[in-house]
Amino acid sequence: MTSADSSVVAPAVVESPAKALPTVWWSEEESVEAPAEPPATPGRRPGRTPVFVEEPEDDDEEPMSEGERAAFLENIVVRALARKGLSEWEVSRLLTTNGVEEHELELFLERYRSNRYIDDYDLAENLVESLHRRKGFGRSQIKAELSARHIQQEIISAALEALDDDDELQRATELAEKRAPSLARLDAATAERRLTSFLMRKGYPSTIIRTAVSAALTPQARGVRFR
Repeated sequence: MTSADSSVVAPAVVESPAKALPTVWWSEEESVEAPAEPPATPGRRPGRTPVFVEEPEDDDEEPMSEGERAAFLENIVVRALARKGLSEWEVSRLLTTNGVEEHELELFLERYRSNRYIDDYDLAENLVESLHRRKGFGRSQIKAELSARHIQQEIISAALEALDDDDELQRATELAEKRAPSLARLDAATAERRLTSFLMRKGYPSTIIRTAVSAALTPQARGVRFR
C-alpha cells in the first residue's frame, strides 16, 4: 500500500437506533430427526434453534379496546365449552376470574345466551340423560349433581320430568343384577344389605331399590346362588 492510500480515512459508520425485538434464546438441543437447517446467516451460530420467549407486558402498553376485550373473553369461554358443557354460573365464574366485574356479567351472559353458547335448559336435559344412562344415577343423585353446578331448581325439575319411574326401575334392576354375582359368596341378608346401600348411593328411592334388589337376588337371577 502507498502512503497516499494510508491517508484515506474510512467513513464513519452511523448506527441506527436499536429496534426492540422479542427476547431470543438459543436451544442447544438438536433432534436427530430435525430437518436440515437453512444456510447460516451472518452473526448466527449454526446448530442452534431459535426459541422466542414472550416478553412480559409493558406497564405502558395500551389497554385493549372494548372490542378486543370482548373477543378475548369470548375465546376463553368457547375454548372452555369445547371441553364440556358449562352452566351459566360456571361461565360467570370463568368471566370473573378473567377480570369481568359484577356489573358487567349480565351483559356478557346475555350475549352468550343469544349466541347459544350457554343454555341451562339444554345442559340440564343432556346431564339427566348422561348421568342416568352412563352412570346409572337415580333422580336424587342427578338432582344433587345439577344443583352442584348451580342450575336453577325449576330447570332441574323440568329436565327430570323426562325420567319416569319405569326408567328408574329398569336402570336400578340392571345395576343390581350386574352387581349381584360379586356378592354370591355372601349370605342373602348381607348381599341384600350391600345391594341396597349401593343403589342408595346411586340416588334411587326406597321403593325402587326394594324391587330391584329382590329381582337381582332371586335364585333364578342370572344363575346366582346365595348361601
